[in-house]
Amino acid sequence: MSFLKNITNSISSVFNIFKRPYHSSTLSFRGLLHSAAVAVAIFVFLFIFQPFGISVVSETEKTMTLAFCGGIALVSMLFCQFVLPLLLKSFYDEHHWTGSKQLVQFLIMSLAVSLALNFYLQKVTSIDFPVEGLKVFAYSIIPLVMLVFIQESIHNNKFIQKAENLNSDLKNKGVVTSENPLKVLVFRGASEKLSLIPNQLIYAKIDSNVSEFYYQNPLGIDKTVLNIDEKQVKDELAGHPQFVKVSANLILNTNAIQKVSGSARGYEIAIAKVNEEVKVSGNLRKNLENL
Repeated sequence: MSFLKNITNSISSVFNIFKRPYHSSTLSFRGLLHSAAVAVAIFVFLFIFQPFGISVVSETEKTMTLAFCGGIALVSMLFCQFVLPLLLKSFYDEHHWTGSKQLVQFLIMSLAVSLALNFYLQKVTSIDFPVEGLKVFAYSIIPLVMLVFIQESIHNNKFIQKAENLNSDLKNKGVVTSENPLKVLVFRGASEKLSLIPNQLIYAKIDSNVSEFYYQNPLGIDKTVLNIDEKQVKDELAGHPQFVKVSANLILNTNAIQKVSGSARGYEIAIAKVNEEVKVSGNLRKNLENL
């Protein structure tokens, strides 16, 4: 019984990896680099081994054929990294990205690249379409599953360590203030305004032309909603280094950071006073790391 229990626990722990937070590269410069790296790797592989009938292509046409293959791989990767995430925004939300979603993304990439190359090479070398492309896709499944495991472990350890370092740095840093900490912030909406001393403001959440301000007052935490856009908010906060943008719609007072947590997805910030956690966007991690 104990042996079966150990096997069950091992299988369960394997599947749990796919439920964990994961590091997304879609809609980012990192995704562009990954796409270029895959295209170069495919060009080099085809150049060295010349499979799928490439070896029988004449030398005058071979270079052009390989260049087209690299270009097709790049376009296929860019489609998966940038076009699909725009079409399927809810699935590709980086703040809810998991190992299972990353595996699906890897498989979509492999299928797209395999079939696109197979379709092109079928015209050049008369190989079977889509049979050969599906074979290549099938061969890629096990390596891609292993890659998810490896990347999850690397990114998880990386961001946990970075989060610990950030917590230590923030603890030693003390309260951050502006040059004139008593200068009043004035946010003017369409029909009302909000006046705050800088470190009263905990964070501003901005959605289009509407902004929610969460701040401290003598009675606790309060919230005010104004018709004011991000540019106006940022202009008013200019010169106050404690305020940084940590996600697409949130500007945070770093003095309100209670704790930074790390996972394979990146950073999450626990905000003091409001009992809320905020996920840091991948392209804004440097704002937190450079505090």
